Amino acid sequence: MARNTVIFFLIFGLAFSIGLGGTNARTESTNYIIWADVFSGGGLDVSTSTSYTLQDTIGEAIILSATSTAAAYGLKAGFRELYADQYLTLSASVSSLDLGTLSNLRATTASHTLAADTNSPSGFTITVSGSTLTSGTNTISATGATAVGSSPGSEQFGFNLVANSAPAAGSNPSGTSPIGSAAGQYGVANSFAFQSGDTVASASVDVNATTYTVSYLANVSTLTEMGTYSTTLTFAATANF
Repeated sequence: MARNTVIFFLIFGLAFSIGLGGTNARTESTNYIIWADVFSGGGLDVSTSTSYTLQDTIGEAIILSATSTAAAYGLKAGFRELYADQYLTLSASVSSLDLGTLSNLRATTASHTLAADTNSPSGFTITVSGSTLTSGTNTISATGATAVGSSPGSEQFGFNLVANSAPAAGSNPSGTSPIGSAAGQYGVANSFAFQSGDTVASASVDVNATTYTVSYLANVSTLTEMGTYSTTLTFAATANF
């Protein structure tokens, strides 16, 4: 019977990518940027007296109307139609996890949560980067990009973001609808995946705050070398602005 003490470290990262080119609510060239445009139906735009200055226009067509687009810009119709600053947040419930002592006779699991929120109308994407469990030059094999079921007695390291019954671990994404979802192989119950660079969760529209439970699976074989294994994983959230 192989027993391996595993100390499992996680580091959580946050990365932002905000697209300012292509189709956006501004026009630009190499020499200028117009942050807000208006197709006025009348008004002087600047009315003045000895006591005040007033920017007055008869507004554009319909507030929150559809975007007019061209190859290089997108324009919203409305009275100087602007929106609140867009935001993205990502937080983790812990900064490290301890899987304890692994055995070839049973699966070992551990979980933490990630909380993601954005008002981006196109949602967000969460990716993971890092490596499998390592002790010196020895490793515990990662399950890879294709999710597989738990198999005690063989080397496995992976995780998912949904509720599982074999082994019992985790929860489905939660929050007030609409919420984000687990992505691809990471949304398959009782199956676990891990490949650095994978997208693990996403949303394609503006959603409410979403809590993900990330559940890790570790199995070893009788041939797994003794040692203290660890890894560092980084979860990065990118808003789909």
